[in-house]
Amino acid sequence: MVRESFEGKNIMKKVSINERILDYWLIFVALSMIVSLVLTLKNALLTSGAKAQSAWFLALEIILGLVIVLLPKYIAKKAQVYLPPLLYLFFALFIYGSVYLGTIYHFYNVPYWDKGLHLISGALLGGFAFSAFGALVEKDAIEKISPFFISMYSVAFAVFCGVLWEFYEFTCDSFGMNLQRYMRAGKLLAGRAALMDTMGDLFADFLGAVLFAIFAYVQLKRDHHWIRNFFFSKQN
Repeated sequence: MVRESFEGKNIMKKVSINERILDYWLIFVALSMIVSLVLTLKNALLTSGAKAQSAWFLALEIILGLVIVLLPKYIAKKAQVYLPPLLYLFFALFIYGSVYLGTIYHFYNVPYWDKGLHLISGALLGGFAFSAFGALVEKDAIEKISPFFISMYSVAFAVFCGVLWEFYEFTCDSFGMNLQRYMRAGKLLAGRAALMDTMGDLFADFLGAVLFAIFAYVQLKRDHHWIRNFFFSKQN
């Protein structure tokens, strides 16, 4: 009983630290987006023609990015649902890097920026695998399952979702898009060159999931209750 009480306090301590880090990150994300929005609106009002239209469209993208980042926290608060802070931190980091920096400010032109985001998404999906695990398996049964099995399950789940995403990109490319980068300057790539983007994304998904699984395995070996940090639950 004493040990369970100690473990419970230890979990709460970890959760509070994660929540504090998450709050600081959300404040940074919100402030940076708001500053960008103000500067973009100023540019839209002081210019005209194509530049003004581009600025208004950019402002809309910034607003949508801000909404996407903060909406889960708003919904969780209204629904009185506990939102796992570590999972939400991965989500906010991914959205900031993909939607805000990647799409709005064209960071996808930075070499390997997309691969870095796939690393984060691998960890994010691995964490979400723990959330799904908690929703589908009885809490008492989870504590009897090997940490190694749980960690490997998270890798399999994350890679499977990565494959589904590549299916989505392949389908979109069938309608003339170039999400899988199989064209360069309007010319079709051939052989191995055409596979580089897709396989690179899958390798990055796998590596991100494995790194998260290793970290999770170590935490679960120390404390099997650690997985509860990823569980959604109704707050009273």
